[in-house]
Amino acid sequence: MMMDTKESLVVENKDSLVVASGSKLTALYTMDAKLSKGNINTVDNEAQTELWHKRLGHMSEKGMQILARKQLLPEVKGTVLKPCEHCLAGKQHRVAFKRSSAHRTNNVLDLVYSDVCGPMKVSSIGGKRYFVTFIDDYSRKVWVYALRTKDCVFEAFKLFQANVEIETVKTLKCALTDNGGEYMGAFHDY
Repeated sequence: MMMDTKESLVVENKDSLVVASGSKLTALYTMDAKLSKGNINTVDNEAQTELWHKRLGHMSEKGMQILARKQLLPEVKGTVLKPCEHCLAGKQHRVAFKRSSAHRTNNVLDLVYSDVCGPMKVSSIGGKRYFVTFIDDYSRKVWVYALRTKDCVFEAFKLFQANVEIETVKTLKCALTDNGGEYMGAFHDY
């Protein structure tokens, strides 16, 4: 490429063939170019169709034929597109995650999951920095109790059990935890 920075710009390829020229207008060069009706590179119709298919974002064959009929793609004339690897990959469906065969219980309160979270960086308005959750396996209903300290878990559990058994008229059969230390102590005698 050769640039004459005085007043004009000439662009050449390696065979010294002038492809475009332009003149300097303030700090920009404007290109003096004319559209060529002739072909610079000769490409067969099939390769040209594939090239335009890729350039147009893997456009469908029908869409390209419409553009060709409107003479917006004069190089493309009725050729059939070969199967495109990228188009085929884009049409594939993702394999669904395998559904776990996690057994759900048949009734409310057959199994309740529980966990204690905290301490929180900021305490609540009531000065509580921990909370305990109870999640019913059957209904997926969640109960949350705020706690001032971790050793209040047993009192929260007793309150939860009493309230939920009155509400559902069923008894709590099993509670499942992550074996954290907050459930040790008073729970062993309960």
